[in-house]
Amino acid sequence: MYITEDVMSYYDTNGDDNINLGDDIEYEHYEILVEYCDYNGDGNLNMCEIHDCVVMCENEWRDEYCPESEHLYCDCPYVVADTCDGIWTCDDIYYITSDVMAYYDTNGDGTISSSDNID
Repeated sequence: MYITEDVMSYYDTNGDDNINLGDDIEYEHYEILVEYCDYNGDGNLNMCEIHDCVVMCENEWRDEYCPESEHLYCDCPYVVADTCDGIWTCDDIYYITSDVMAYYDTNGDGTISSSDNID
């Protein structure tokens, strides 16, 4: 978490909670961050994108130097304001998935397959 906050405090010089060309950032650094970390392709790097990028870098390091280590999986601990109406959150997806499984996994084996009683 601290790495993410350090990156954001260093590069987000205009305080808009994004790293973008509105910040006092060298263009080469911005290009590298966007290439590897701009997961939604909008040219603005938010806290969760930086967090996910740090996790990705850690996993790449583990692959090279500690291949016996499992990959790290960390949910983004930051809240990023979404500006698009109708988008789902991770909680929404969790509950929808739970409802679908409860409805269609009639034999309780954890999968939806032809062995379930689906009309």
